[in-house]
Amino acid sequence: MSGSVGRGVLPAGQSPAAGGNGREAVAPAAPPGLGDSTGEAVAPAPPLAPSGRRRRTVLWAALGAAVVVSALFAVIVSAKPSSEVLGKSPLLGKPAPAVSGEGLGGGRYSLSQFRGKWVLVNFMATWCVPCQQEMPQLLLFSKQHARAGDAMVLTVAYDPSNVAQLRTFLAERGARWPAVDDPEASVSYAVQGLPSSFLVAPGGTVVAYIEGEVRAKDLDAWIRQAAAKGYAA
Repeated sequence: MSGSVGRGVLPAGQSPAAGGNGREAVAPAAPPGLGDSTGEAVAPAPPLAPSGRRRRTVLWAALGAAVVVSALFAVIVSAKPSSEVLGKSPLLGKPAPAVSGEGLGGGRYSLSQFRGKWVLVNFMATWCVPCQQEMPQLLLFSKQHARAGDAMVLTVAYDPSNVAQLRTFLAERGARWPAVDDPEASVSYAVQGLPSSFLVAPGGTVVAYIEGEVRAKDLDAWIRQAAAKGYAA
C-alpha cells in the first residue's frame, strides 16, 4: 500500500498555517456549503485520485484473495470421506505378510489359519478416535458374514502398550473376532497411521488397503470386485 496511509493530506490549494516566522497565516478553506468573505459558495475540493501504484496494489490483492477462495472451495468440493478412498500400498496384489501372536482374549491366532475366507486385517488402538468410530461398521460387517462364514475381521494391536485397554474395549463393544498382539505386523504391513485396514482374499493376496474408517458396504463392494477378478479362490 502507499506510504501515505495513516497520514493527513492537505486539500489542493491549501498550505500549512505559519507560526512564529513573521509570515501571515493562511485561513483554512470554508467548509462545503458555506460562503466565503464575498458571500459566494465555495465548492469542496475533489477527492484525490489514488495513484497508479496504489490501484495496482489493490487489484493484485483482490485477485490474490479470489484465487485463495477458489482453491479452498475446490478442496472442499473434491474432498471425500476417508472411508471412500482406497489407499496405495506396495502390498496390493501380493501375498499378505504373516500375522501371528497371542490372542487378546486368550489362545493364539495367525492369519494363515483363516485361508479360504476374506479377512480384514484391521490395525487398532483405543487412543485412536476414528478407530472407535469405525467399530459399529466392523461389527456390522462381521455380523453380516457370520452365518456364511465367508469373511471376518482380524484385529491387530498397533500399540504394544495399549494391549490391555484394547482387550477391554473390544470386549465391551461385543467384538467376537480374533484380536492378536503382534508387534512385528505393523512393520511388515508398513502402517503409517490409524485407522489402517488390509483386505486379504481367501487365497492370501492383499486386494485392498483402506486408509481411514471402513464401511461395511464398501468392504462388500471391494470383495465383489476382487472376486470378479478371480481372487475368490
